[in-house]
Amino acid sequence: MLFNEVKHEFEIEGTKCSFETGKLALKSQSSILARMGDTVVTVNINTKPSTDDSLDYFPLSVEYIEKFYASGKISGSRFVKRERFPSDDAILKGRIIDRAIRPRFPHEYRDELSLIVTVMSYDSENDPVLLAINAASVALLNSTAPFEGPIAGVRVGLDKDGTILDLKKSMDDTSDDDRMNYVVAGDGKIFTMIDAGAYNVPDEKVIEGMEKSLEFMKPWLDAQNEFISKLEAKNKEYKSYALPQEILDAVHDELGDETIRKNLETGDDRIHNDAKAALAEKFADKYAPAQLNEAYEYLQKKTLRRIVMEEDHRVDGRKITEIRELATEVDLLPRVHGSALFTRGVTQVLTITTLGSLKDTMLVDDMEGEREQRYMHFYNDLPFCYGDAGKVKLSPSRRAIGHGMLAQKALVPVIPDAKEFPYTILVMTEVQGENGSSSMASCCGSTMSLMAAGVPIKQPVAGIACGLITGEDGSFKVLTDMQGVEDFYGDMDFKIAGTKDGVTAVQMDTKTKGLSMDIVRQTFAQSREARLTILDKMAEAISEPRKELSQYAPRVAQITIPKDKIGDIIGPGGKNIRELSERTGAEVEIEEDGTVNIYGNTQDSIDEAIQSISAVTFVPEVGHTYEGTVVSVMPYGAFVDLVPHVSGLLHVSEITDDYVKDVNDYVKEGDKVTVKVVGMDKQGKIKLSMKGLKPAKEAKKK
Repeated sequence: MLFNEVKHEFEIEGTKCSFETGKLALKSQSSILARMGDTVVTVNINTKPSTDDSLDYFPLSVEYIEKFYASGKISGSRFVKRERFPSDDAILKGRIIDRAIRPRFPHEYRDELSLIVTVMSYDSENDPVLLAINAASVALLNSTAPFEGPIAGVRVGLDKDGTILDLKKSMDDTSDDDRMNYVVAGDGKIFTMIDAGAYNVPDEKVIEGMEKSLEFMKPWLDAQNEFISKLEAKNKEYKSYALPQEILDAVHDELGDETIRKNLETGDDRIHNDAKAALAEKFADKYAPAQLNEAYEYLQKKTLRRIVMEEDHRVDGRKITEIRELATEVDLLPRVHGSALFTRGVTQVLTITTLGSLKDTMLVDDMEGEREQRYMHFYNDLPFCYGDAGKVKLSPSRRAIGHGMLAQKALVPVIPDAKEFPYTILVMTEVQGENGSSSMASCCGSTMSLMAAGVPIKQPVAGIACGLITGEDGSFKVLTDMQGVEDFYGDMDFKIAGTKDGVTAVQMDTKTKGLSMDIVRQTFAQSREARLTILDKMAEAISEPRKELSQYAPRVAQITIPKDKIGDIIGPGGKNIRELSERTGAEVEIEEDGTVNIYGNTQDSIDEAIQSISAVTFVPEVGHTYEGTVVSVMPYGAFVDLVPHVSGLLHVSEITDDYVKDVNDYVKEGDKVTVKVVGMDKQGKIKLSMKGLKPAKEAKKK
């Protein structure tokens, strides 16, 4: 028999789902075809025994690949139709899967593991990343890797009535203030990963949603276990790279407790590197450098844990809930539209806001189709911010993409819509110093930069990262404002951003097997307290959006025209609107509903463009009164512009009831006059009258 297929069908919230193997990728160590509705993903896993004894980490590679064919579309690019590079969104989804599964491998496991998710079919209703998390767990259970699963991924939402929802698809496109969109992974009791956006949801409601998510995991976990029970178990033996106690003892005896602690408390990478180099030289003939490095790091980690758990303070002397020294500043850069500097310890970000027209929006082209994005946040971390002398990379790292998107997600709920603020908004974080949670510093810097630029955000947003130290007896301490050394040697990185009223974004990864609800609750409590403190410090630099934009930002005026006049403004092939922009220096954008946004560097250019558009769209109505300008005087009357280039005849008989000997006795060129449209002839010529009307200065302009 060519195929040895095994399939398990089940339902999640009334949606038909299945796991199957034995049909595709027959050379893969583990290949799973997973369905949820008409969304289909494949997960392929292959492992390779490590032959490099110098390796001191687990080489896990997770790739998430979306294909346009999955949703029946072809890339909108005119020049490249083959999908060559993963989108930022696909990279972020790959990171979600990585963070969900990574905690469930033994620390001493070093085999190379490749996990590739491919979205093969997408029905626009069932989220492929949720299916991928669950399918990845099944595939790992069916591989030779010692994966301690299963784990399940679910998406949690909140409706307007406050009901917690088990979602099958992202709700990122909503802008309701009471919504949230949480992707969480875990084993039904503890969490291995959290990645979330929320529209200013109170902390207590977010915690309630997380508790509920553990229940939502159960059907997925049951389905995985039932499917795996149908398969033949695979050998999961592996070469252990557990550190021999002999090496730990040798390194400890060589350095001593005092030196180990001193090196830890300095926080200087050069001291750590010198210590490792000295150990390598001392034990060159006895132990591998990788083992010595791992022993050194283990002793540092053990010392940090002892300081926190037994002495109840941090390696830098701070209290458990103490935030590092804060500094805030705006307007550091004179010619940009908005800038802000946020400093927390030596973590420091300089964030710049740039405003553009709605033509500057970014076109996103993916399985969902083409859409425009008018608010973007990008994150740049060059080598100098780490104190390194490395080369500058031409493209951002996956970490930089993830950090930028997290800060963007945190600010989305407070960004004004295009009707209120018709600008494209680009925020760029230039990291100046990195020592723990520059992504949360970016949230703070972005808020201040946006307000400095005059963007009317709804509320300021701040963020903080918390770390975790756990004891062997199950005790734990959550560290507010985690710095680099606590991230490296600690047990979690839990980032929460929000306003004074609620949460806007959450991201968590852990080095433990998972986090309990007790840890989650404690983290939210400490995070909220820190967030309020940071918001107060930000308010010292700027407390609300400025009423005026920078003098260097483009100005915008917004008018509305009849829909049937849109074509007249644009002209054949865009001829009219191009000529208008060239003549006035203003940039004109017309929306389908007749809204016209006019951008210009000067008010004069905007005014000229408005006048030109008004001339094309103006339709006088018989019986209505207008304020016009006399443009020429004739013996038989005067011609009056109701708007530029739209004139009517004020006949001598319609100026007054009295006899008019000379029209110039009543009106002169340039005069502002109030006139009424009393008729239009068959040729469309406008007939005007001044009889019985108030003077122009008292008339209301139409």
